[in-house]
Amino acid sequence: LSSSSAASDVYKRQVKGNLSPKAVRDDLKGLGLDEEKATIVATKWKTNFLTISNSVVGSTLMVNQLIDLEWRFGVTASNKDVHKVGTTFLQLKLVLDKGGNKITNEFMELTLPQFFQFLSEMEKAKASLDLFK
Repeated sequence: LSSSSAASDVYKRQVKGNLSPKAVRDDLKGLGLDEEKATIVATKWKTNFLTISNSVVGSTLMVNQLIDLEWRFGVTASNKDVHKVGTTFLQLKLVLDKGGNKITNEFMELTLPQFFQFLSEMEKAKASLDLFK
């Protein structure tokens, strides 16, 4: 654990895995940290878990950050399949910041049931993230 980048990667993995303080201690010992230091880190892990989680989530959310969203609503007017004529759909264009000054456009076309499912999942994700605030 000589580099802070390596330590950060280890802690991110431990947060993502929702590891217990004992598992954190065992993990650090497995990586070569002596028993005393691993126990100290595990104790701090237990008392500061919420702060650590918030920090990791905050840094993770900076990648694939939504910059802009464009949408179009449409109705299928013509199709080889008669059952699809008159169905509604939603086209989404997501402009994402991938990090490192890389901006990309992601396109999606969803039926209305798919859109409402997507919306529901986004609301659940927002509610989960709000717990960390």
